[in-house]
Amino acid sequence: MAWAAPPALPEGDPAASSEAPAEAAAPAETATPPDPTLEAAPADATVAGDASVDAGATVDTSSFDADISGEAADAADEGGKRKRGKGKDDSVRADDPGMVEGRREGLMPTNGGPIGLFYTMLPDVGGKYTFRFRLHTDFFRKSNFMYAGDTHARVRGAVTIGFTPFKFGELFFSVKSSANRNERPQADRQDAKAVFALGDVDFGIKAAHRFKNGIGVGGVVGLGLLSGSNRLRTSSVNFWFDGMFAVDLRYLTKKQAPVRIATNIGWMLDNSLGVAPYELITDPVSREVSRFALGGNHSRLQMRYAVDFPVRLGKKRQFGIDPILEWSWDVSTRREPAFVQPNVTPSPLKRSSQWLTVGMRANVVSGLHIDAAADIGLVSPNFEYGPPTPPWQIILGLGWTFDPVPVVREVEVAAPPPPAENPPAVLEGRIVGQVLDPNGTPIPDAKVLFPGVAANAILTDSSGAFTSFRFPAGQVAVQVEVNGQVAHEATAEVKDGEDTSVTLQLANAVAPATGIVQGSVTDQGGAPVAFSMRVSGQGVDESFNSTEDGRIALELFEGEYRATITALGFKEKIITFTVRGKGEITVREQLERDAPVATPNVSGNKSGIKLKKKIRYNGNDVHAESYAILDELASFLNGHPEFEAVEVGVHTDDRGAAQQRTDERADAVKAYLIGKGVAGSRLSAKGYGASKPVAVNMTEQGRAKNNRTVFSVKSYK
Repeated sequence: MAWAAPPALPEGDPAASSEAPAEAAAPAETATPPDPTLEAAPADATVAGDASVDAGATVDTSSFDADISGEAADAADEGGKRKRGKGKDDSVRADDPGMVEGRREGLMPTNGGPIGLFYTMLPDVGGKYTFRFRLHTDFFRKSNFMYAGDTHARVRGAVTIGFTPFKFGELFFSVKSSANRNERPQADRQDAKAVFALGDVDFGIKAAHRFKNGIGVGGVVGLGLLSGSNRLRTSSVNFWFDGMFAVDLRYLTKKQAPVRIATNIGWMLDNSLGVAPYELITDPVSREVSRFALGGNHSRLQMRYAVDFPVRLGKKRQFGIDPILEWSWDVSTRREPAFVQPNVTPSPLKRSSQWLTVGMRANVVSGLHIDAAADIGLVSPNFEYGPPTPPWQIILGLGWTFDPVPVVREVEVAAPPPPAENPPAVLEGRIVGQVLDPNGTPIPDAKVLFPGVAANAILTDSSGAFTSFRFPAGQVAVQVEVNGQVAHEATAEVKDGEDTSVTLQLANAVAPATGIVQGSVTDQGGAPVAFSMRVSGQGVDESFNSTEDGRIALELFEGEYRATITALGFKEKIITFTVRGKGEITVREQLERDAPVATPNVSGNKSGIKLKKKIRYNGNDVHAESYAILDELASFLNGHPEFEAVEVGVHTDDRGAAQQRTDERADAVKAYLIGKGVAGSRLSAKGYGASKPVAVNMTEQGRAKNNRTVFSVKSYK
């Protein structure tokens, strides 16, 4: 948790850090565009900047059209067996865990965005024609936040509106405001104590699809309009896009476990630093406080990971609670040298802002929702990569969901009187049955065929039940096919005018259908890259390693998968793919190189590689004191592929088994570097024994010089 505090600004009199007079300071109304006639502002000023308020109303209409009310009901035949629905949205059934009295459960917006949790968006747009309204606020207060001796307080708020005009699309609109106050003992400060940022506007569109098995995917794009404090026209525009993925275990587990896992990844083009003329603020403390108060930030990669536990309560499931846990991670993609602070402790992750959110959302009555949460700051970036992360923050919200689809309630109706005349006799019969696995569990979506009698197959419903066509009296052959395999065969005796009941239980379990995934990864130049790929989906969550030439082959169950590709020296990449039973797909990906790690103790050119520290040995093994310099050498080689072939050459004095000693030491250094991710094909090890002394072996100093390790470049590209 110590990472949550921002890098500390220098202590002492902040006025001493700048000799510029107060007249050169930017006014507190720094949200307006730079003006050559700009003069110093009063102590309290109003500025339009970034604001974040959480009080919202969510309106979720079910995905029914006006004529869909009846499509949610389950059909039943004369024997009372429930069949699969045949409406426009077959996923909407009476036992759907996301349904409340025939309508989709209410959903709420994020803090100023589309449907989601507090920060994590969900790949769900709610029911068609639903409308959501929400208010939220967040606040914190912290002493010694920006500068030793200061006290900073912030309150933010937002109004968010969402509407779902399409089955797979959502529109959202949000207006934000904030107020900041920073008090500190600084005589010549160049910023106002109180700064207000009013009327920022965010809006956008989201598209998402929720599969019947509870897996959802989607994407969102949005614009942010940053307004000036004394005008309504826009000063700057932000743009962002995100991809979304979620798994709802209520649809994947037999007991409808109330667990939902979601993740977002996207990027924001942030132009908020253009709202204020920060270059006119010469005092670094005042400049940093102004940026934080105005919500100034940098373009960044945005990642959100969340798990929540939506539970419905009450006899009619009319109440709901949803405990929420989220992890947010922003990575700055822009560096602003103007915000570099001298004499500060650097952040352990200089580009990263991270915080944890723990909260609860409740559907207390009808469409009314309330929520509360706490943010816990984890990591702040260096000042040149973004503003500090608050160490804590409280979020409160209130919202409402409006759904135009009427509530559906089942009412028992008396059976109609029998017909006056008996219907004509039925001269054919049906087969009514159920398909079970070896353990007695119903098998849904199994194919039931009747060879020689009917050409079409029948699919079993969620309880494994089926009802056949009508057949003439006599013996009828029955086949059960699962995953493209004939799993069971039987016969049934059909009688005229009757339903023949059968139970078809498989003797052996049928293996799920599988497919082959062929994958390869290269760098931006087309050269193969050895990589690891973590695959999740269809009950699989495992990491697989490629060959050294960047190839991989996997056999996986059919279905949707998500994979994370990682390789040393390259940026992580996330992909999705679909495996089809008895099929084969090819995945070809290209990785972008990551910025090389700083190696101040290692340098090199095509002639050789030099280390500022000598390699020490414990016997013939690498000494623990040399791990650090070898780690730095491994980082240097991983970040510089131009060193295609490097020889580890070890020399020693003429005492003892010199040749054996140098051979084993060279092999030990090579093995250590390979263990740190350096490709073994780039390294060779050679012991020179005492054949190439650089000093006489008659003195201790001479022997010390002869005991050395040399890294020679054998191939340089």
